[in-house]
Amino acid sequence: MVTRREFLKGSAVAALGAGGLASAQSVGAGAAGAKAAAGAATNLPASVPAKAAAGAAAKAVAGAWDAHVAIPASVPWRRFEVEAALYAWDLHDEGVEQVLDNVQGMAAVNSVYIIGLMHPERRPETSATFPHNPVRPFWVAEDARANWFFDPKRYGRIKPRASDFAWLADTDWTRVFVDAARKRGLRVGFEFSHSLVDKQRVEGEFADLANRNIHGEITHVRDWLRPVCPNHKDTREYAVAAYTEVVEKYQVDWVESAMVLMDEAVGGSPARGGGCFCAACKQAAPGFGVDLEKIQAALLKDPAAQPELAQWLQFRYDSVDAFYKMLHAAVHKAKPGIVLRYNMHAKNPRDWGVDIVQLKPQLDALRIQDYSEQTGQAAAMEGKRTWLTEERRSLGPEFNVVSGVAVRPRATPELIRQGVGIAVETKMNGIMLGFYDGADFANLRAIREGLAGAGLHPSD
Repeated sequence: MVTRREFLKGSAVAALGAGGLASAQSVGAGAAGAKAAAGAATNLPASVPAKAAAGAAAKAVAGAWDAHVAIPASVPWRRFEVEAALYAWDLHDEGVEQVLDNVQGMAAVNSVYIIGLMHPERRPETSATFPHNPVRPFWVAEDARANWFFDPKRYGRIKPRASDFAWLADTDWTRVFVDAARKRGLRVGFEFSHSLVDKQRVEGEFADLANRNIHGEITHVRDWLRPVCPNHKDTREYAVAAYTEVVEKYQVDWVESAMVLMDEAVGGSPARGGGCFCAACKQAAPGFGVDLEKIQAALLKDPAAQPELAQWLQFRYDSVDAFYKMLHAAVHKAKPGIVLRYNMHAKNPRDWGVDIVQLKPQLDALRIQDYSEQTGQAAAMEGKRTWLTEERRSLGPEFNVVSGVAVRPRATPELIRQGVGIAVETKMNGIMLGFYDGADFANLRAIREGLAGAGLHPSD
C-alpha cells in the first residue's frame, strides 16, 4: 500500500505543522487507556464479535426477518436506504471487515459512508468511552483533516491538511473503506463535515476567507468553528477541487455536505453573531441586487431594521444557493449521476443561511439530522415525526430524503424501533445510523428489528 509520505514525496508542498490536538492524544489515548479498553473488549465477546458471530447474528433475526433475510446489499437510490456513517479511526481500530460485518449483520445496512473531513469533536459524542473499540477509550477528532490521499497539485491557494498522526495520515482510509464496501456490493458515500478549513488556518493565513460579523470581526458563535465565506473565490475553488477529487478518484455514489458556510445568526439576528459582511461578500452583493455596505450601516444602528434585515437574510440564502449551484454542476461534471446530498444539521437552517426549499434545485437529496432517540424520552419522538412530516411536505413526494436514527447511548431499542417506523411512515427514502462508533450492539440490532416491524422486505 502506498503511504501518505510516499504519495507526497517530491511534492513542493511543505509539511503542515502539528495542530493543537496533537499533544492531547496518542494512538492509544495513553497506554493504560488502550490496555483497559482492550481488556474490556476481550471480556465482552458481544462487543467485537468474530466473523462467525456476525454471520450468526445475520441469521438470528426476529419475526419477518427470518423469512426475508435482509435488504439486499446493493440497491438503487430510490429504494430504502439503511446507512452507517463511519470514521477512519473505526476502520483502523476495529478493522474495516469487522466494522462492515457488524453493521451489515446487526443492522441490515446496505449503504455506508465515511466522514472524510471531520470537525473537531470528542468521540464518542454522548458517552465517556467507546463501547466496542479495542484500541482506545475515546478519540478527539482533529479539525478538518483529510482522510483521503489528496494530490496537492490539484489545488490552488488552499490545500487539504493531512492528519498530524501517522497512523491516520499514512494510509488512504477512503480507499480502504471504498474497496472493502464495494466488494460487498454496498453503496458508498463520502461526507465533508462542518469545517471545510481548520480554525488555525482560518484565523491565520486564510483570515480573508473567514465569515465576518456585523462589526467586521471573524465570527465566533462557537469556539471550535470558523466558517469560510461561500462568496470568496478561494473557498469556491477549494471546495470544487476537494469534492471533485473525491468523486473522481473514489467513484462514490454520493457526496454529502454538512459544511457551515454562513455562521449561525442566532434567532435570525446579526446582533447575535452571524456572517457574513466580509470584503468578498460586499464585492458579490451587487450581483444579488443588494448593497451590503448600506445594509451593514443600517443594521449597526438597529439590528432589526427593515427592509435591511430581510435583505441581509435573503443575501445569505442567495449566497449559499449560488455556492451549491456551482458545486452541483462541478460534481455532476466529474461523475454524471452522482448524488449531492445536504445534511440538514439543525432544525433552524435559515439561521445558518440555508433556505432548504430555495436550495432544493441545487441538491439531489437531503439528510435530516434528527436524533430524538438519544434523548431517551418517548415524548421526543413526536417532535421527530413532526419535523420529518414537515420536510417531506415542503420538498414534495419525489425528492430523496433520509432521516437520522440515533443508536448512541440513552437511545433504547424500543425508541430506535419507533424511530425507524416513523421514518417509514413519513415517507423517508431511508435512514442513517448516528453513529456506529458510540453504538451499543443491542441498539444496532434494534435497527433490523425496526425494519422488520415496519414491513420492509427485499422487494420494497
